[in-house]
Amino acid sequence: RFFSILLSPSVSIGITERTMKHINAILPLALLLLCRAASGNASHHRQPLAAVLPTSVVKNLAKGSFLKCAADLTGGLPLEVWKSSVVLESIERRSNTKASSSRPPSSFDILQSIVRERGFLSLWSGLTPRMAEGLFSGSVLLAAKEQIHTLLSDYASPMLSKNAGLNLPPSIIGFLSGAGGGAAQALVMGPTSLIVTACVAASNSGDEDVSALKVVQRIIKERGVIGLYRGAPAVAARQATNWASRQGFTEFVRPRIPIEGIAGELLAGCVGGALSAWNTPFEVARIESQSQIVDGGVEKEGKSLVTTMCDIVNERGVGGLYVGLIPRACQACYQTLFLVC
Repeated sequence: RFFSILLSPSVSIGITERTMKHINAILPLALLLLCRAASGNASHHRQPLAAVLPTSVVKNLAKGSFLKCAADLTGGLPLEVWKSSVVLESIERRSNTKASSSRPPSSFDILQSIVRERGFLSLWSGLTPRMAEGLFSGSVLLAAKEQIHTLLSDYASPMLSKNAGLNLPPSIIGFLSGAGGGAAQALVMGPTSLIVTACVAASNSGDEDVSALKVVQRIIKERGVIGLYRGAPAVAARQATNWASRQGFTEFVRPRIPIEGIAGELLAGCVGGALSAWNTPFEVARIESQSQIVDGGVEKEGKSLVTTMCDIVNERGVGGLYVGLIPRACQACYQTLFLVC
């Protein structure tokens, strides 16, 4: 009953009446099966997490949380705020005819404006939801990525080599494991990325009376829980291609760098991270889609990922999909050094 209320047409947006009938028919049965499975597991397997999961998975869960939070706290979040501000500036100029007639500011001009007008600490806007995201997304990413990498390298690759005479190169294993980890990570990144975008947008507009809690309350009140997943397809596409590229390119470059040791690893991570910025269009589409709900856009039916990207190309050209490329490449390099190298 609780979930039915949250997903009712009067609360959520973008769900047709026919879809709601399917949800209301399936959801109670699914919840019943889930509760019975949980109660069965609780009665027969009252063991700590370390006893249920392999030690390597537990270590990767803890390590991923720590590394993701450390990356965001030390530089990842300021780069995210910088990147989002550049894209939001482009969106604002498009809707402002006077501003669009003047020379657009560069990424570095926007960074200087942020620090000069709002202070250096404003680069950490949305720190609370970002840390909450890091605790979960970092652990999910690293655990899923490493398990898939182990599965492919230790089992799939030898099996293919024995039965078909094919060897999976490290770069292909890296692409596949990175894509799997990124897709798993996207499950927890949809709402938090929306909240961070909301905090950045509010900061850009000069609204100081904003918090992550107020943003969540407003979105749920206006659009239901589904509203927190606005732009989720773009987030999923971004994360899957993000970590597929970062892991794959790093694995591809690593043996080709003449420098050995830590310096070689860092250089490989920087190259892999920079090359992964090719998927910037997914990130621009994500910010564009989420900024509509943040600004209280009139569109109740959220645009699809493809429609959003087509609109950007029609209005701003292909170059509009690569707004904020410089801060995004910097952010990709920084995160790759923490979670790949």
